[in-house]
Amino acid sequence: MANLRRTTRINTNPKLRAVKRQAKGFRRKPVHERRVHYDRGFAYGYAEGLRNGQEQYGARLEGTSIIIPNFNKLDLLKQCISSIQAYTPTPHEIIVVDNASTDGAASYLDSMAGKLRYYVHESNKGFAGAVNTGLMMAKGQTICVLNNDIVVTPNWLSNLLLCLNSDPNIGIVGPVTNYISGEQQIEVPYTRVDDMQSFAAKYNVSNPEKWQYTDRIVGFCFLFSRTFFDTNGYFDEGFEIGNFEDEDYVVRALINGRKLVVARDTFIHHYGSQSMRALGDQFQVVNDKNAAFFSAKWADPHNWVRKMQPRIYDGQGSVVQHFRSQSFYPSHVAVTGLSETVYWVEQGAKHPLRGHVGIPVVKVSQVDLLGWPTGNVMDASVAEAKWHERLAADGTIPDGGMFTTETGRWYQRQGDTYREVVSGHALNRWQLEGRLSYRTESERLQLHEGIPIIAAPVIHAYHI
Repeated sequence: MANLRRTTRINTNPKLRAVKRQAKGFRRKPVHERRVHYDRGFAYGYAEGLRNGQEQYGARLEGTSIIIPNFNKLDLLKQCISSIQAYTPTPHEIIVVDNASTDGAASYLDSMAGKLRYYVHESNKGFAGAVNTGLMMAKGQTICVLNNDIVVTPNWLSNLLLCLNSDPNIGIVGPVTNYISGEQQIEVPYTRVDDMQSFAAKYNVSNPEKWQYTDRIVGFCFLFSRTFFDTNGYFDEGFEIGNFEDEDYVVRALINGRKLVVARDTFIHHYGSQSMRALGDQFQVVNDKNAAFFSAKWADPHNWVRKMQPRIYDGQGSVVQHFRSQSFYPSHVAVTGLSETVYWVEQGAKHPLRGHVGIPVVKVSQVDLLGWPTGNVMDASVAEAKWHERLAADGTIPDGGMFTTETGRWYQRQGDTYREVVSGHALNRWQLEGRLSYRTESERLQLHEGIPIIAAPVIHAYHI
């Protein structure tokens, strides 16, 4: 006898199904009731997601945050991301910050949701602005700032991490490449990118003997620790569009007592200056403007780095002291960060001010603000009196007083030291020009020389 198989036929006619439900006494809930249940479920799910997100917001990634600023180079961005996915087994997250591209980058990033994190600016914030947004988003214990015209290679990140983690005094590590200015450029045997990876696979063999200490690293690829970021701070958005913001970041690293290393055992491919070339005739204008800003900010950066060397290194060349960015900021100034709270900075601590603040207030980054320990609440009138004080009771320069001498340079007294302001830009950034009194060089030389006063980075807005 043949085997019989019982089958169930599924009726796909919606009208017939409705008739049968009605015959069985089934009552479909009215639309408004279904909407109420939907809204309740949605609200519950949203609240749970928000709560979980808030709980996870501060969680750190035991890996590297790779920050890629992008502007109108979608084909290169895709290559960069594909190469990271193919050649980066080391734990990482990819963060793309787009500067209002018009080539479809936003749609592409939407399609990559779940594979990377991204933010799209409504206008072009420049390289520094995009990097800063990425730094605000980054969760990694280490951070890599990577150009969008890079193709990474086997072992690239693991090699750089080995170098970075080999010495706590290292601030920034960078690789070598085929196209860059300075000592990070090497000759390569390939002429097509398709042939590059086979060369890179043989080249990228970790070898500490190829790690080279230097005084300059170019920002096409910066790797640094979160601890270093907390001491060096954000990029300076005073450098518009691009160029010289990496030079500035390097100078700050050097005066903070951090070493720079070129990992000559690590190669990545660099197409080179794609976004800047796209500026056409405007490139030289942008470059010259940023060069002028760099000069105005530092005047003579090599002089300040040289002056800091005896404070950083002992007689054997070992690092004896690290500094934070806040160490180079003036005392007796009013600052604020993300909130409306205004603080008075004095003797290395910030004091929340109570009452109306009638003196200039300088906006600094939240990283800079958190770098000062918080002291007792101070009445704003007390801070205002200190701000306006020009002479101490004995006729000398008061603590925190600003003065100039016959040399035309600017100084602040702190205790038994004088601290020179590195440039007119720094003086204006802290709004100190109106506090200057005149003193002679002989009076200045009665004090000991302290560390210089530099400008805090310009941050035009908190982007996210």
